[in-house]
Amino acid sequence: MNILDKIIGYISPERAFNRMAYREAIRGYDAATFDRLNNDWQPAFGTFEQNATGSRDVIRGRARAAEMNSDLAESAVKAILRNVIGVGIKPQAKVRSGGGKLNSQLNKKIEREWNKWIKAKNCDIRGVSTFYELQEMALRRMLYDGEILINKTAQGDYLPLAIQLIEAENIGSVSFSNGKNTIINGVEINDYGKTIAYHVYKTDPLGVRSFKSERLTAQQAFLFYKATRPSQVRGISELALVLKRIHDIDEYMDADLIAARVAACFGAFVTSNNTGRQIASMKRDERGRPVQRLAPGLIQNLRPGESIEFADPKRNAGTASEYSATQTRRISSGLGMSADIVARNINGNFSAARQNLLEDQKTFRSMQQFVIDHFCLPIWDAFIDALFLKGIIPNDYLSNKDKYTEVSWLTPGWSWIDPVKEVNANREAIKAGLTTLESVCSASGEDWEEVLEQRKIEQDRAKEIGVAIDYGVPIEIVDDKEGGENSE
Repeated sequence: MNILDKIIGYISPERAFNRMAYREAIRGYDAATFDRLNNDWQPAFGTFEQNATGSRDVIRGRARAAEMNSDLAESAVKAILRNVIGVGIKPQAKVRSGGGKLNSQLNKKIEREWNKWIKAKNCDIRGVSTFYELQEMALRRMLYDGEILINKTAQGDYLPLAIQLIEAENIGSVSFSNGKNTIINGVEINDYGKTIAYHVYKTDPLGVRSFKSERLTAQQAFLFYKATRPSQVRGISELALVLKRIHDIDEYMDADLIAARVAACFGAFVTSNNTGRQIASMKRDERGRPVQRLAPGLIQNLRPGESIEFADPKRNAGTASEYSATQTRRISSGLGMSADIVARNINGNFSAARQNLLEDQKTFRSMQQFVIDHFCLPIWDAFIDALFLKGIIPNDYLSNKDKYTEVSWLTPGWSWIDPVKEVNANREAIKAGLTTLESVCSASGEDWEEVLEQRKIEQDRAKEIGVAIDYGVPIEIVDDKEGGENSE
């Protein structure tokens, strides 16, 4: 109630009441009010790039500092990398013949070439990382830096294709336009916001920059980042939401450690009203310091005029673990994961552990699909292009690109919490037609065709040497002589 309302209330309480009632009625949303309780609640107006441009570099730098110094940040990121990428998201070529059946001969040839190309010396322009290590590096940089630019160069030795990862700070431009296109933070876009090209500065490993930028078209390169708004053209660290909390918990634990070290320093202070002559007569060591000691069971008579006070530094030792656990839960939930998987501290019963696992798997599957769509598929298309240039893909490739770039990706799976229950449930689901062997194998990171082929090898070998293997109901192997090896 302001001064005017108080005056009106003093003269006419009825009118003052009506004023307050009408004010409450037209107030609207509580979230839009400005009062003493939410004056520090600042709204964020503008496009994504308007909000992010002044903060992106600072957030990226702080995220990298957390990468170098925060075990909690690294634990969260490694949990994502471990479950999303694992040993790699691997392709299975799915080219089909004219009859619609898988062209096994061509698919195996493509996969053999892939297995050669993914070696570090062939796929990485630096010759340092394998393709699956580049997968992990790209996702790590997206999590910490918010983005990474992938350049599909033609400088490869084995194939006319090699991958170059360009870090975020190299993306930029001193220009604001290129013809009719607009350049925003180094990204050239058209009137509809579609990315046309990237303007990149060259730097050496020590970060010495050449201020002459190079233009990479969207056909040559693509920016690996996750957009959350239609006005976004650059990425921002995926840790931005929880980065301050990670810093706070690290600072808190450091402060608690200092408090513990101070508390461990037991000290006693002797105060004296004695004269200088009396103090000078005290027994001293070789350095001239008064000899004073504490010992178990010691009874020490003080001189007249002396008293003793003990240091008692205060430390609230009981709150550190509780604070750490609470903050870790909030950080984990902000990243879409359970605290169990981030802190590697599994508590609770079987049902709770299974529920956390299922929720975490939903997060990881979503991220796996994102990596497939925005990292793996563009590189796979470029790889098939390179195979065509090498003469491995048939000549009708240019008119049938969709046919020859068909692929499925095998993601790393997860172990079952209760294998017996899971296996029995999957067996019944397959028998009832509710799922397939491919789906079940994919969930555990296995290739169903390789599983069947290996099973056939084991059965034949066991039969050859006379060893019985209990596989349950035997599978009848049908040899399809028509479509299996047909190359067109």
